[in-house]
Amino acid sequence: MATQEQKIIFRKMEDILYSYNKYINKIKKDLEYFNNPILLKNYNVEKISGSGFMEVKSDMERIEELKVRLSNDISRHEEILFRIDSALDMVKDHEDYKFIEMKYFKKMTYEDISTELDIHIRTAYRMRNSILSALELHFKTQRLIDF
Repeated sequence: MATQEQKIIFRKMEDILYSYNKYINKIKKDLEYFNNPILLKNYNVEKISGSGFMEVKSDMERIEELKVRLSNDISRHEEILFRIDSALDMVKDHEDYKFIEMKYFKKMTYEDISTELDIHIRTAYRMRNSILSALELHFKTQRLIDF
């Protein structure tokens, strides 16, 4: 039986794994936005707070500012994906690695996994515990979760 601390760690790891595809999709969306001048032009006029006036920026200034923000977001998300990939690469030869793709990337239920692999549902839960235990140290070294 896992300790309360272990359950919390596994939950954090699962949240990160479930978010993997969200990061990929966010990067794709930001790149599309970054490369589309029509979308960039819809950027709102900014107010300088407390100054009593509004700074009106040219379309070019607004587009450049937004491109910098999008570029920073893309870089940050790519870094997170790199860290997740690095941690996953360390356990790719683990016997239960397929569980990660099925549960967290394809979002299959435990019932679906047990049916697909022709195993008892309790075995699917054991696979989860086994692969997350193997992955825990690598998530910590990649600073995806706290020590």
